[in-house]
Amino acid sequence: MQHLPNTGDLREIPICKLSIRELLLHALVIEREAKHRYEELANMMENIGNRKVSRLFAKMAEIEATHAESIDRQIRGRELPVLTPSEYSWPGPEAPENTDSNRLFHLMTPCQAMKLALDNEKRAYEFYNDVVDDSTDERVREMAAELAAEEEQHVAWVEEWLAEELSEDR
Repeated sequence: MQHLPNTGDLREIPICKLSIRELLLHALVIEREAKHRYEELANMMENIGNRKVSRLFAKMAEIEATHAESIDRQIRGRELPVLTPSEYSWPGPEAPENTDSNRLFHLMTPCQAMKLALDNEKRAYEFYNDVVDDSTDERVREMAAELAAEEEQHVAWVEEWLAEELSEDR
């Protein structure tokens, strides 16, 4: 379990003790990173001439942007902690929906790109699901469950698109 410093008293808080404000801050970063990564993948697919997959990734970028805007509206008026990148409670070195840029390359196939996207969506789902499982605050659990449900839908979409792409490659 990673720890997140509390900017109020500098205690370390386990992920299960994230406040609503801290969960919203984490969710905002996840959605913004996902939007950025989907835009990159859309551009890569456009550059290799696969407009269909490019449009799918552009659609996901729009969905992630809409989620980020929704979270941003919930955050407005709240005093939020200021966190450095190393202070987030991610299960790895980056936000769950962000692909390590070293895994992106200009000759990536649509299936490879979709598999990366699927991995990202699954990590985001697992992050929120872990908060649901570990939190003792009912409000945090409810919000994390809503966020997990959104990510679960994204997993289903990417799995469907990947299956279509794989069937077309045969």
